[in-house]
Amino acid sequence: MKHSTEFTDIIMSLDELVSACGQERQWVIELIEESIIEYDVPEHEKFTGYQLTTVRRASRLSRDFEASVPAIGLILELLDEVEQLRQLKRQIELQTPAIEVDIDNPK
Repeated sequence: MKHSTEFTDIIMSLDELVSACGQERQWVIELIEESIIEYDVPEHEKFTGYQLTTVRRASRLSRDFEASVPAIGLILELLDEVEQLRQLKRQIELQTPAIEVDIDNPK
C-alpha cells in the first residue's frame, strides 16, 4: 500500500483491498462486476481509501442484513441518494428566510 502523489489518498492493489476489508477475493470481485466499486486508477487496477470505505460498508451490510451483492449495490445507491437529499435540504434551509409569527399579538 502506498500514498498517491496525485491524490491525497492511499493506493492499493486488489489483494491489499481484499486483505484490508477481511472478505473473500471473489466477493470483492463481485462488487467490481456489479459496479459497486471501480478502479480509481483503471490502467493499473488500483484502488483508493474511498473504495476501501465502500467495501467495508458493503461488508457490514452483507453481514448485518445477509444482503446479496446486487442488494448491497441498491442499498448503497439509496443511502447515497438520502445523503444527497439531506445536503440539499440543509442548503435550502440556509437560503430560506425564517418567517416569525407572533401568535400572542395578532394584527
